[in-house]
Amino acid sequence: IVLLTVLIEAGALFATTLGAEYRLLGAVQSPVFFPRIILGLMMGLALIAIAQDVWGEAAVAPIEKWGALILFILASVLFANTITRMGFLLSAVPFSAVALWIFGIRTPMVIVAYAEAVPGSIVVHFNHILKLPLPTSPFTYLF
Repeated sequence: IVLLTVLIEAGALFATTLGAEYRLLGAVQSPVFFPRIILGLMMGLALIAIAQDVWGEAAVAPIEKWGALILFILASVLFANTITRMGFLLSAVPFSAVALWIFGIRTPMVIVAYAEAVPGSIVVHFNHILKLPLPTSPFTYLF
C-alpha cells in the first residue's frame, strides 16, 4: 500500500508539471526540469519495488533502530523547513553531519569533510555551473 501511494503521489506531482511551460528559459533552465527527472525516477523505482513485492518472495526485514529512524525523519523535516530561511548550504551542512552520524559514520574528520564537501559541491554545480539558483542564506548571496 505504501509503494502504491508513493507511485500515485509521484504520478500526480509529475502530472502537475506537464502543464507548466517555460519556453523563454529553455529546457534545462525550466524550474520543472529537475523535478520531472526526480519524479520520473521515483515512479520507476516505485514500479520496480511493486513488481518485486508482487512477484518476489523476499522476506521483510524488521526495523532494528527505531530511534535512528525517528531522528533521521526529524532531521529531514527540520532541513526541509530551514532551507528557505537559512539557504541550502547552511541547512545542508548540519543535516549532512547528522545523517552521517545516524548512518554509523563516527570519525569526526570524515563527518566534517563530507558534510561540507557534498553540499558545497551541489551549490557550486547548481548555482555556478548550471545557473539554477538554490535558496541562499540571508547573510550572503554566495551560498
